[in-house]
Amino acid sequence: MDQDRIEAIETKLAYLEGSVGDIDALVYEYGRRTERLEEVVRELARRLGELGDEKAGTPPASERPPHY
Repeated sequence: MDQDRIEAIETKLAYLEGSVGDIDALVYEYGRRTERLEEVVRELARRLGELGDEKAGTPPASERPPHY
């Protein structure tokens, strides 16, 4: 009887260790994806800022030029 309980506990432990390994790999991968997404967001924000700087000197398209 005790041997059956020990085997059941060892089986559960092995399953849990495998699950922890799988979860660890997922957390690592999600961390890498998050870092890449943060880099993309920073780059897009930089580009958006550059576009804003370029457009700052031009009047909006809906505004009529002063000679009208």
